[in-house]
Amino acid sequence: MVVGLIAGGDTAIRNAVEFAEDDAQQGWKDLKAQHITTNDMVIGIAASGTTPYVIAALEACQQASISTGCICCNAGSPLAKVADYPIEVVVGPK
Repeated sequence: MVVGLIAGGDTAIRNAVEFAEDDAQQGWKDLKAQHITTNDMVIGIAASGTTPYVIAALEACQQASISTGCICCNAGSPLAKVADYPIEVVVGPK
């Protein structure tokens, strides 16, 4: 099963939730609400590879021995450095 989470929750799909991506604690809280375990894998997605919500969530997963991966668009990003299985798709400037 795949469960998608977004900084700012379901509201953020339709309306901007300012500063939600900057909340380094909320990502892990959102994952815990899904009752993740070491049988799961968490894949963080952040184009810049610098989003605190995603980076901190992956760091917390690693502390809990939960496998992590990521998809980002910048080589050597902070997100890729904390993921067990990073995928860096360098597409250039927007």
